[in-house]
Amino acid sequence: MSGRDLLQQAALIAHAERRGLTGAWVSEVNGADAVTQAASAVAVTTTMRVGTAIIPIQTRDPLLAAMTAQSLSDLSGGRFVLGLGTSTSVIVEDWHGRPWGKPLAGTREYVSLVRQLLAGERVTAEGAFPMRRSSLARRSQGAIPIYLGALNDGMLRLAAEIADGVILNFVSTRQVKRAVDLIRTTRMEHHLDAPFEVAVFFRATVTDDIAPVLPRYQQEMLTYLMSPVYQKFFGADGWSDLCESTARRWTTGERESALANIPATFIQERALVGSASAIKVQLPAYAEAGMNTAFILPVPPPGADHFTGSIAIVDALAD
Repeated sequence: MSGRDLLQQAALIAHAERRGLTGAWVSEVNGADAVTQAASAVAVTTTMRVGTAIIPIQTRDPLLAAMTAQSLSDLSGGRFVLGLGTSTSVIVEDWHGRPWGKPLAGTREYVSLVRQLLAGERVTAEGAFPMRRSSLARRSQGAIPIYLGALNDGMLRLAAEIADGVILNFVSTRQVKRAVDLIRTTRMEHHLDAPFEVAVFFRATVTDDIAPVLPRYQQEMLTYLMSPVYQKFFGADGWSDLCESTARRWTTGERESALANIPATFIQERALVGSASAIKVQLPAYAEAGMNTAFILPVPPPGADHFTGSIAIVDALAD
């Protein structure tokens, strides 16, 4: 869910549960906050998992995150998953005015503190998230899963070591396989054999004509292709030339050319854009690469009403 009209979002979530989808995951950028969205999802469902994908660790202290996770887990009867990540420096530093910090070390410390608090411990910490004698009013009734959004090898290894699952974004099947291999190796090294979930976050548009949809995806992908972190990430997957040419054209003022230069093949390797039958072939390929769960964000075609268009995408993929 993308944090749009909350009443329509709740109706869409309830519809998706009736159609057999098994989870509702909410993001947080600058629309509706993730906690309100998650509470709304819990209220209109009875069997779906509800998770955050993701809440930035820099914008909520560990005690508040633990309070939120415990409250939503209680409210949902144990169906809540706390998905955490480091967001971006623009969102954290420019929008929230908070320090970016050290993502790996900060995430390790944050998850440790949240787990201690949920276990009923009284916590004192002096690191990136200082606190003194902090605790929850009571210990959580059951273990609350924590998932991490991960991109690079360091965060993938950390997720494998300290989390219950990982959320991947804009990945090809090749990148899923590589990530899964790294996760398995890391967990073997740490002698971890508990279940671990690999989720992939997809944008999805069901259409027989991708041409009208392509500019929307090109516009979104441009922001990622201009990011040094994602340039390294996409480059390792064989798209270095695209990263370089896009950045060069954009910075020299050839902006329309930079957008048009992003090919449909690049987008379709990491998003679900095409007919329902094509998408239903694509998803098993991701499962074969090691994906356990697909997170699907409905993206209606241009001109379509967002709510009815999203309902149509859910129906097409649920059938």
